[in-house]
Amino acid sequence: MIRAVCWDVGGVFTGSPHDAIAAIAAEHGLTHAQLSGAVFGDLAGERGHPWHELEVGRLSLREAWPLIEERIAAIGIDLSMRDIMRRMGADPFDRSIVHDTAAAFAEAGLAQAVVTNNVREFADMGDGRGWRRMVPMEHMTVVVDSSVVGMRKPDAEIFAHLLGELGVDADEAVLVDDTPVNLDGARLVGMQTVLVGSDPAPAMTELRSLVLGDPIG
Repeated sequence: MIRAVCWDVGGVFTGSPHDAIAAIAAEHGLTHAQLSGAVFGDLAGERGHPWHELEVGRLSLREAWPLIEERIAAIGIDLSMRDIMRRMGADPFDRSIVHDTAAAFAEAGLAQAVVTNNVREFADMGDGRGWRRMVPMEHMTVVVDSSVVGMRKPDAEIFAHLLGELGVDADEAVLVDDTPVNLDGARLVGMQTVLVGSDPAPAMTELRSLVLGDPIG
């Protein structure tokens, strides 16, 4: 029985960063893996990559961005991190279904959490709410931000921390995420998982079936 739903942010409540990276890479004659590796490193845990150091709070944005731009230049393209972030903000899909699903879970009395690999400076950008303005925070009882806790997905310790904050066993929680390696990490600790694709609608159907028993199809 699912007692807690744990939500990623980017690619779930927002457009897919993976899709944006793939599109930019194609425009420059690169593979997705080449550009993603330069910008984000090995998503499974390349220790020391500037983006990973950002996500666990060991580097500031000011320190990390020039280091990442050096890696981008090394694969032969002239592209700033600001340009990449701007492209990652675009989203062709309606995300209201994700908000509606979170609202349905709140009405059902389920605990909900945000567990995000994020950057400390993204917490208060824009109107002061930062990334939280994209998430129905009124439904979230726990927030685990990698840059605050010093741990990141897919490592087991961040999921252990998350489950402890929620007060549930691993098999009572489901992770909703757009990055397969993060789901792999969650499954290794015993959590259930749902992968969100470019269009979030199929994943929300699967999730509601898993959590609420809604029929599929």
